[in-house]
Amino acid sequence: MKSKTFSFEYYHSCHEKRSNQRETGTNCRGLDLKAQEAALRSGPDVVVATPGRLIDHLHNSPNFNLGSIEVLVLDEADRMLEEAFRDQMNELIRLCAENRQTLLFSATMTEEIDELASMSLQRPVKIFINENTDTALKLRQEFIRIRAGRETDRESMVAALVTRTFQTNTIVFVRTKKDCQRMQILLGLLGIKVGQMQSSLTQGQRIESLSKFKKGEIDVLVSTDLASRGLDIEGVQTVINMNMPKSIKQYIHRVGRTARAGKAGRSISLVGEEERKLLKEIVNSNADRTLKQRLVAPEVVEAYRRRIDDLEETIQQIDEEDRAEKELRIAESSMAKTQHALETGEAGNERRVWLMKESQVEKQRKREEKRQMKIDARKKAHASKSSEEIAIEHEAAFHVRAAKRARHTKNRKIRAVVESTGKSGAGRQQNQKKANAKSSLRDIPLVNAGARGVQKPQQKNGSGLKKKIGGGGKGKGFTSALASVSRKSVKAARHGPEDPKFQKARVAHRMKTKKH
Repeated sequence: MKSKTFSFEYYHSCHEKRSNQRETGTNCRGLDLKAQEAALRSGPDVVVATPGRLIDHLHNSPNFNLGSIEVLVLDEADRMLEEAFRDQMNELIRLCAENRQTLLFSATMTEEIDELASMSLQRPVKIFINENTDTALKLRQEFIRIRAGRETDRESMVAALVTRTFQTNTIVFVRTKKDCQRMQILLGLLGIKVGQMQSSLTQGQRIESLSKFKKGEIDVLVSTDLASRGLDIEGVQTVINMNMPKSIKQYIHRVGRTARAGKAGRSISLVGEEERKLLKEIVNSNADRTLKQRLVAPEVVEAYRRRIDDLEETIQQIDEEDRAEKELRIAESSMAKTQHALETGEAGNERRVWLMKESQVEKQRKREEKRQMKIDARKKAHASKSSEEIAIEHEAAFHVRAAKRARHTKNRKIRAVVESTGKSGAGRQQNQKKANAKSSLRDIPLVNAGARGVQKPQQKNGSGLKKKIGGGGKGKGFTSALASVSRKSVKAARHGPEDPKFQKARVAHRMKTKKH
């Protein structure tokens, strides 16, 4: 019977067909959501997914639910109990069918597994192949001591080990993404075919690096703890820990990438003075096995240190180029998404529902309770007041608003308006409305300024015609002259009257100011 398998794997090379009898539909976290929804609508028999992406589809994909599943498998069960996955696992188990079989798998079963088992299992059965802290029987564990003050020798020692002895089928574990990037560049400059695996890479880049390492196109894979779990890579011969992990559990997962399925393997760990406590735990947990100490000649370490110093400038240059290329790739991806959304008209049409953690739900609940308490207290205080107190408050609020309006209108500039033509009644109001609607500063005519920039008044003669008392040009009223923005009016207002004594005093004051 053929079965359909659909995968949302995190970093697994899940796009390879496992056999001719199984149809595999593939999608991974970080890839296209629409393709995943289409694959889910086809009714797959097996779905491999990370908890977050699976819950995303359960909340947002139509016609998809887990009400009819028969088997729920949780790999790396101890990891699922960590703070980052606890809320997701609670939600996932709540959405699953009650009549199901649940299987929990982990290389390091802890006491916290009982909590997950009690939450998701009925009458559970435990099966242990070996102890929690046991490593593979055919694993050869070697340790290199880093003496105090020689922490900078780690890069030189790893470079010497990889280029001189362990040149193929090797995984190098480092502590940070920055160290991973630097070690990949360094080993590449030393002539090693190397790839990297860390969380800053895109999903496609991770799958490509892992696929090349499986096919033998690259010999060394430099990785953070991202590759310490869930990878079954055939043929890994050596695991090198450039830095020791934080716990013995993480150490077991790292060295578990080699010596799998009864095959032989080797692990080499660099141990500093601050990591000796973890080394004692490893020794105590492997009391029935032989652990070896490995030595790297000081002259070899010194030679590789000088070689790395010579390559330092090149390493920095390549790192900057990679960083610029990453920023360009992110910008291009963002532009492509925006362009696609504009072309298809899908921008802003879809609102996805996300799972909120218990802490976030609690914060939101407390915020709502606090807001409601304030509203209730305000209503209660208002109900307890008398009508006189309410009237006093209204009057005080009116005075506050009036003072605020006064502050806003205190420094308001005088606006220029067009005077009416002298008509009375309704005609005057109508003309005033038309003038206000059409007028602007450009439409106000210039006035003929007199001695002080103000239009002189006019008188009517016996025939009713206007008679100019002085000055030429078209006459206007006093208000128009006062609000004029012509060049002459502005100049007259700026320099004051044209009286000779005033002008003489102004010039004398200016000369005195210049001397000071």
